[in-house]
Amino acid sequence: MAGRKQHFIPRHFLKEFVIPDGSDKHWMYRRGLPNPVPVSRNDAAATRDFYSKPAAKGVPTLDDLITEYEEELKLHVEDARAVPMGKTLPAHQISEIVAHLTMRAAYLREFIEAGASDLVSSIDTLIHRPAEMLESMELPKHRVPSKFEAMAIEQFEQHLLSSLTNVTPKAIVRLLYQAIREDYDILQKAASKEFAAFLERFQGELQTMPQSVHIQVLGENLVPAPRQAMLEEFQWRVVDFPSMDAVLPDCVAIAEDAEGWGPYILAENNSMTRVVIPLASSKLAVGSATTDWEEVAEIYNQAARESCFTFYLRNRREEMTETNLAELGGPARAKIEGITSSALRGALEEFVGDGPNAAQEEIQPVTWTDLSAGDGFSYSVSLKDFGDEAYAQRVAESLKEAVKVFGGHLPIHRLDGITFAIDYAAALQELDRGLGVDRGIDPSAGANPNGVAMPLAVRRDDGIKTHVVLRGYLAEQLISEDETQRGEAISVICYCLGTVAFNALVEGKFPGTLLSPCSDPYEGWLYQHNDTLPATYFSTRLIANNMEMLEFYSEQAHLQLEQMISVTEDAHAQYREDGDHERFFEICASHVSGFMTAMARFFSARASMIGPHRPNGLLDRALTQLELLKWSKLFEEDLAAFDRRLEDWTNLDELFFLNRHFERLLFEVGVLPDQMRNGSLYVHTSGEHRLSSRTGSERQL
Repeated sequence: MAGRKQHFIPRHFLKEFVIPDGSDKHWMYRRGLPNPVPVSRNDAAATRDFYSKPAAKGVPTLDDLITEYEEELKLHVEDARAVPMGKTLPAHQISEIVAHLTMRAAYLREFIEAGASDLVSSIDTLIHRPAEMLESMELPKHRVPSKFEAMAIEQFEQHLLSSLTNVTPKAIVRLLYQAIREDYDILQKAASKEFAAFLERFQGELQTMPQSVHIQVLGENLVPAPRQAMLEEFQWRVVDFPSMDAVLPDCVAIAEDAEGWGPYILAENNSMTRVVIPLASSKLAVGSATTDWEEVAEIYNQAARESCFTFYLRNRREEMTETNLAELGGPARAKIEGITSSALRGALEEFVGDGPNAAQEEIQPVTWTDLSAGDGFSYSVSLKDFGDEAYAQRVAESLKEAVKVFGGHLPIHRLDGITFAIDYAAALQELDRGLGVDRGIDPSAGANPNGVAMPLAVRRDDGIKTHVVLRGYLAEQLISEDETQRGEAISVICYCLGTVAFNALVEGKFPGTLLSPCSDPYEGWLYQHNDTLPATYFSTRLIANNMEMLEFYSEQAHLQLEQMISVTEDAHAQYREDGDHERFFEICASHVSGFMTAMARFFSARASMIGPHRPNGLLDRALTQLELLKWSKLFEEDLAAFDRRLEDWTNLDELFFLNRHFERLLFEVGVLPDQMRNGSLYVHTSGEHRLSSRTGSERQL
């Protein structure tokens, strides 16, 4: 009958590693001890009720089964130890020994416990300090992760929520996902509270889970057949250990795989090349796939010590520093932590990773330095409805200087030309934009905050270029002797040249796409309302570098916000009378886009400032009152993140993060764009104008 002190490494196996002084003890080197200590063989590698507690009379326990099996195992071990040095070991016999002892050891139980503890720690980090866990991995901004979308849609359909509205589940999930991103801090706090309760329950279960799992594994099979079969594929040989002080690690056997030496129980099966188990302090059993047995003796003790989790036994005392013993098991624990964090990160990456709705295959990065710096290119300069040839020459010479300076920093070789016109609107409408380009132009919606300049993409024989149209008075300012006026004109021109450079980068990365229809009809439909916004943000950062300009953009954004609310509210009233669905959407889309553009300029100006700047009280108060402050912060973060990684940008569809913000604001003014199940594009309307309902009785924000 088995006793209550149960050995997870059998006493008969320990016998050949005792101190050769007749004391029947081992030197134990244990994590946390200041020095090695002598431990009797009866106490080494043993724990009370390790496998099972005493059961009712006549009912066999796991420890009883193991004790009974040990009689057979002992014979196998004695046979292996009797094999002479350098001779071959029977593969089936030594494989059974290794498979049983490594699965039986406390190492496996400690591994499970450490892995569970690391998992708790990793999830806790994910909840409270997500940046530490996610590192460079971010939730996609331009799309809903496919697994999240599938999960959410399944819930909608299971609860019959989709039958309550004709809005497609995908449209609802897009809004839901954007809300999650916007209110992540609230969700994080709520999740933290829920997770604290879960952690408390789980940590209680941790006390018994490793033991129950270990007992279940051993109860099913004392010798795992797959492991034994794999070990039998090696050629086994007895190798002499000349120093006669071979370490017996708590993992019992060690193995070499693609990552090097470590505990056999954690080795990667597909890349495993050698396995070693010490038969005695003077001999090793080495299994090899490449017949290189002998050299193992040179590295064995070091590899065995580094493979331990908690302790190792030895028949000889050697001086060990307290630090070395404190760090015992470090490599194994690091490996377990790596396995755990990799598994969790892998699950997260799979959850937010590319799915059926993912973007096109990514291309190789194209950086600013990959593009031409602009030397040797030509562009036209024209005065459309004023001035004479001499005047035009003066303007062209002044322009040449500004373009040359700017071109020394950013690539503007795809500048098609610069046109000045008194009749600015006519010049925009009459500009030849090339074959197949048929886009109406609203001068009041220009990318420049003053409405005085517009860089337009045009198609030419040698690819997509950018043509700049400016109001005529800027020509006079450009050649003026008044440095203030000249500086203002150059600032506007540099803004436009920034768009030229941005468009050149896009053309270099995604040739022909600037004026081509989007492959996704829905995303293209929305993006056409904000397709100049990335260049606006980029260009504004080049020129907005003082407090006056920051305040100007802030005021413009606030005015645009007021205008968006007022005009879209009136459009609601008009729509109730005439039912003109298309007109209603175009008004809302145009003014939401205008507000987004104004906010992008403001955020860009703020990002270009060096040093502290005053908070924008009026705009922030209005956004807070309208419950848009969190949206604005997320929009600012998304714009900055996109601009920051322009050189690494390889997926054109990332631009569609603007569509998610566009949808978000359209919803606030009572419209929701959608793509129906048959593929058609549709706009849902609501009788509620959410923003006007938050302004209260006062119209002034």
